[in-house]
Amino acid sequence: MQEKIELRRAIKERLTRMSENDRRVESQIIVRELRKMLPESMTTIAVYFPYLDEPDIQSLVAELLEQKNVICLPKAEMHGMTMHRIRSLDDVQKNPVTGIFEPIEPAPLDETTIAIVIIPGRAFLRTGERLGRGNGGYDRWISDQRKRNPETRFIGVCFDCQIVQEMPTEQHDEKVDVVLSATEFKKA
Repeated sequence: MQEKIELRRAIKERLTRMSENDRRVESQIIVRELRKMLPESMTTIAVYFPYLDEPDIQSLVAELLEQKNVICLPKAEMHGMTMHRIRSLDDVQKNPVTGIFEPIEPAPLDETTIAIVIIPGRAFLRTGERLGRGNGGYDRWISDQRKRNPETRFIGVCFDCQIVQEMPTEQHDEKVDVVLSATEFKKA
């Protein structure tokens, strides 16, 4: 869909205009707000390792691991993506083909146990619509996860410049339950 391509291009331009300091400050605020949203009891949380143009949540991931939460990352598979457990930040490497940070030694887990998913996007509406990078991997996985565990909570995180007023959507696009940026916190 051409409108999505154009929106991704516009968001990429906005992100390139962000200073390193602005990305760092907004990431710190997002991490602080995520801490408030997460349960104090141990749980299973799916996270991502950020590209340079995504909120950096690595400090939060390290804390969650120290607290003995079950933390998992996506891994691209032939027919989509699956979540795999990591036990430390050292268990992650960049896939040379996809460019996605993935577990070095995939450790599958029962995805029905995933309670919370912290998910990036290229753009979000305040109502929860999410635009990804264009391959549909997260959309398919979210749809499947909702069938596996309807109680899973999806938290979309982004920089302020990634929240838009309108966005083209298609039937396969999946929403998140909450959109969180440095200045925005909206339940979808």
